[in-house]
Amino acid sequence: MGLVSYGLYLPSDFETAEEIALRSGLSREQVVAELGIERKCLPSEEDQPAVMAVKAARQAFERARDIAPDDVDVVIWTGEEYKDYICQTASIRLQEEVGARKAWAFDLVGQGVTSLFGLRTARDLMIGDSSIRTVLLAGGTRNIDLVDYSNPNTQWMLATSASGAAMILRRQHPANQVLETAFIVDHNLADEVYVPGGGTVHPFSPEILGTESMFFQVAHPEIVEAYLSERMPGRFLDLIRKTMAGAGGTGQVPDYLAIRHLRPRERARILEGLQLKAELSDPLADVGHHGPNDVIISLDRAVQGEAIKPGSRVVLAAAGIGFTYASALIQWGPS
Repeated sequence: MGLVSYGLYLPSDFETAEEIALRSGLSREQVVAELGIERKCLPSEEDQPAVMAVKAARQAFERARDIAPDDVDVVIWTGEEYKDYICQTASIRLQEEVGARKAWAFDLVGQGVTSLFGLRTARDLMIGDSSIRTVLLAGGTRNIDLVDYSNPNTQWMLATSASGAAMILRRQHPANQVLETAFIVDHNLADEVYVPGGGTVHPFSPEILGTESMFFQVAHPEIVEAYLSERMPGRFLDLIRKTMAGAGGTGQVPDYLAIRHLRPRERARILEGLQLKAELSDPLADVGHHGPNDVIISLDRAVQGEAIKPGSRVVLAAAGIGFTYASALIQWGPS
């Protein structure tokens, strides 16, 4: 299976480090040096998750050239769980908007890693069903709405932003082949970070509107902070090494690492552990954190900046609350 093309949509407005500092009570130096945010994308009222995903998908079709929406066999939503409407099957909205009339569609939920779940799912669908040749993955994220800037327990989430991203995958595509995927889950942290309001435990009601229940909360802040700073870098290293080994690359490091936005200290530990130069992985400090779309944004920047060349082995690595990790290894260029 190869990556035929990808598409991206980023809102045109931005929120600067100074503005984030003013809203959060932090200093600008803390926002930049400790959280790794110079600025981040700021969505308008029109920038809803499904809308942004559709724009990204259309760009992916423009770049694909010889693939039309009617060629798509399956459409998979690979954005965040928080989207335009509750209980909406966003993949069907995508299908209708882009004109993939012959496809069937479903949504995935992965809390930050859904785009990589989508890669694995698409590959497995192609293996299991010979009639599936072309798959569209697309999703949007707008979790910025769920972050309370004034909550000190969730300030590690201040980089959260908004965007749309899409990928078109095809069986036996002679370039950009997906060689391997890997996944890790730390199940003991399943209930540490979530939005309390709006679910079946605390349904929508006048009492919770405008309260902290509408935003991400952390059950045990000291446990989560220790995990992020001490455990997460090692889990990423385990994940990346597992991915390379699965493709016969034991002891090797990727030529480029498209990894999610991280705080500078955790990011530095990962690059040091891999002995990878800083220029071979984009920090995304000027766009923020986009959940499952981070890896595609980083990939695009590296392709445009020629950090990725034909023959490069590129690892996409993401993580999300839960805590869950996912990665994929792509051999860039002609196979």
